[in-house]
Amino acid sequence: MKNNLKMGLGILTVLATPFAVDAATGSSEAHAVQVKETAKKQVVTTTKQTTTKQTETTKKTENTKKDASKEKTTSSVKTVSDKTQTAKSNPEEKKTGWTTNGTYYVNGKLANWWYDDGKDWYFFQNGKKHTGEGKDNAGKHYFSNGKYANGNVNGTYYVKGTAANGYQNGTYYDKGKAANWWYDDGKDWYFFQNGKKHTGEGKDNAGKHYFANGKYANGNVSGTYYVKGTAANGYQNGTYYDKGKAANWWYDDGKDWYFFQNGKKHTGEGKDNAGKHYFANGKYANGYQNGIYYAKGKAANWWYDDGKDWFYFKDGKKFTGIANDSSGKHEFVNGKYAQKGGKAQGVEATSNQYSGHYKVTGLYIPVYDSNGKILSHISQGTIIFKDNRASASGRIPVQVAGLVGYVNPSQVQAVNSSTTFIPDYVSDGKYVYHRYSKYSSIKVAYHNSSMQVGKSYYSADGINFGSFKLEHPFQFSNLKSKTNYTAADINKLYTLMGASNSMLAGKGAAFKAAEQKYGVNALYLVAHSALESAWGRSNIAKAKNNFFGIAAYDSSPYTSATRFDNVDAGILGAARWINEKYLSNSSFPAKGAYLGNKVGGMNVNYATAPYWGESIASIMFDANDRLGNKDK
Repeated sequence: MKNNLKMGLGILTVLATPFAVDAATGSSEAHAVQVKETAKKQVVTTTKQTTTKQTETTKKTENTKKDASKEKTTSSVKTVSDKTQTAKSNPEEKKTGWTTNGTYYVNGKLANWWYDDGKDWYFFQNGKKHTGEGKDNAGKHYFSNGKYANGNVNGTYYVKGTAANGYQNGTYYDKGKAANWWYDDGKDWYFFQNGKKHTGEGKDNAGKHYFANGKYANGNVSGTYYVKGTAANGYQNGTYYDKGKAANWWYDDGKDWYFFQNGKKHTGEGKDNAGKHYFANGKYANGYQNGIYYAKGKAANWWYDDGKDWFYFKDGKKFTGIANDSSGKHEFVNGKYAQKGGKAQGVEATSNQYSGHYKVTGLYIPVYDSNGKILSHISQGTIIFKDNRASASGRIPVQVAGLVGYVNPSQVQAVNSSTTFIPDYVSDGKYVYHRYSKYSSIKVAYHNSSMQVGKSYYSADGINFGSFKLEHPFQFSNLKSKTNYTAADINKLYTLMGASNSMLAGKGAAFKAAEQKYGVNALYLVAHSALESAWGRSNIAKAKNNFFGIAAYDSSPYTSATRFDNVDAGILGAARWINEKYLSNSSFPAKGAYLGNKVGGMNVNYATAPYWGESIASIMFDANDRLGNKDK
């Protein structure tokens, strides 16, 4: 009977209505009625299987069970209402609400939707406030502890359960991640880093750049000047930059090398690897600057031609006082030797066959014959000799570089041979040098036995010296003859002359090709290009592949100079042009197929410099001497 009673209570539990005991009709009696009704059903079933007598016995037995059950049920209800066994209650008995293990049920099922747990509405999964992806009637969302996720959750930023796109609290997001690329924020495209418009270095598909507030930096940013995100190089708005910094050193700006300070071609004192200098427009100052005369950036301390005349300077000023120059100790007044009785103190006055000397003041001037025909032109600064012939048509009789003619007095300035250096010829015992000034000269011939070493000799043509004549190798030789030197010899010459960095170095084959094709002496072509282009290193040479001064007129040498496509074209093209114009031509401008001077040869019309032919011949002479004298 005791066991049957337990079975009946077990069946009662299974068939009970789906809400907790303390949520039933509210009394133990009601619960007892439920038990009674259930027991009756069992009695009916039993009656169908037994006799009437058994039925009566069963009824008595069930009445006894009923009384016992009623007593137990009442006791059970009382225990639940007293809450003495709450901790041991089965979770499923609670049906809707939280269990002691922190799981939420609804109608006996683990919660899997939105539910109000008495405090707030939450989205549950398997009885837990859900964290992770989930789907409700509004669609897919990300949940955090039963709520739509908001803010940063596991590295992703959400707004109402959706990964953020666009600005949130000043940070720009793409699919919940702080933006790290180019994005259109609705106003414009910007480059973001960690959700912010980036300022600093960054890299996109175009490479590395510097950004300012999400854009390629332009202009000055934190002391660096940028152009489209790249540190500027070269001129920007009149300022020269190197890697975004205003230039403060020597730089080649594409035209020439200049010394910059704060991005400007510097004028004033400055310091480079060679020491302190004074600069004028980015170059070592030459000439007057604020009343001081400079030579290669240094205050002048020697004899210099200031454009008007030669003066002796001390600390950039025309010197007055006693000082030493190359000829000894002298007294100076305003940069000149002090004059006493018409002679400079301590120096004998120079005497020669000429009555005076003039300096050319114009850019270049014509020299006329007695009938007014122009014979040639002479460049600025040239010292010319006045002879004893009578004037013609108001013009002064002069001689220079072999030319005898007349010049307009307005185009020259008289100079005193005692105070102005007169070009002379001097032997050192091995070679004869033509000195254009005290500080510049060229090697023109071997020593002449008629000359005293160190003594000055004067000649208006460089050949006739009264008692002797001076032989000039190459100055009057035929330029249509071929040199005995090979392409390899010519290549070697550039090393011997310290010009291995020249554009022309290694171009011996091109010079020999020009000789072969156009019949122009290759050694002459080398010497001519050396003089006109500083051994292939001048600006005109670098910019235009013009090594021969073709069309480089005195008034506009760089602008007017002819341009050639490349180095070889510059050599071959010049050879063809020279041959056609000067060496194989019987009319103007040709005056003979030799270098010559201002009387005959190329020098008459090719160059206004009176000693141009002599200068090229000097280079040929020196080259031949260094290479073994193969050309006699």
